[in-house]
Amino acid sequence: MSIEALVASKPLRMGASGDVVRQVQLALKAAGYSLTGTGWFGPATDTAVETFQARAGLIKDGEVGPKTGRALDLVVAGKAPPVQALPQEIARPLWLEAGIKLIGTKEGAGAKDNANIIQWARDEGGDIAKEYTHDSIPWCALFANHCLTKVGLKGTGTLWALDFAGNWSAVKVAGPAVGAFAPMLRNGGGHIIQIVGKDQHGNLMGLGGNQSDAVNIEPFAVSRLNKGFWWPKSVATPPASQIGISHLPIVQSNGKVSINEA
Repeated sequence: MSIEALVASKPLRMGASGDVVRQVQLALKAAGYSLTGTGWFGPATDTAVETFQARAGLIKDGEVGPKTGRALDLVVAGKAPPVQALPQEIARPLWLEAGIKLIGTKEGAGAKDNANIIQWARDEGGDIAKEYTHDSIPWCALFANHCLTKVGLKGTGTLWALDFAGNWSAVKVAGPAVGAFAPMLRNGGGHIIQIVGKDQHGNLMGLGGNQSDAVNIEPFAVSRLNKGFWWPKSVATPPASQIGISHLPIVQSNGKVSINEA
């Protein structure tokens, strides 16, 4: 039976489980997303569904109803190309998609904490939950770990940005790639970003937390990114044709490189 028919009377959303969820996950895998058929509709599936909907021209609500089911059926039947990338876009991995959804998150004003950022730390547990008690504490590594946790992957488990330079279940890739984690030094410590692309001035564009006290995408001088580019070991690395500055998509910027990541 088609996915469209299976969800006609009961659309699926995050928290659902069962064989129909498994079929949706396998269809999304066929569409190019790094999912397995666990049968549980968790954050990774939710992110994949919303991304698929956006690229299929559907309402991006994270719910698998008849229209989304029909689009997935076309993929399974080989009647639709996998991952409908937007113009000039290289398919973004799920952790990057999860992070992009959080753009605009800011620290609380003054002595106030942003409850959402504090909750990220609680969700991480372990040392991060113990050590992260106020959003005035640098939180770029918290954000990077949160993006991985959202899609079911394990990060560094620490608040140290430079631990992303190999101190986790990751492999080093030969150069910048969309979604690669790029740790770097800053005055007084380190910083961690996810590569989104390059700007028209030749800078690397990085998604990060605690960039001017917010989640945003900012340009970084290539010379700063000398700690390598890292990719979760459990996910297939990008092909050579998508690695390197010359292969990155253009993301417009004002050219003013990031200077405030504390």
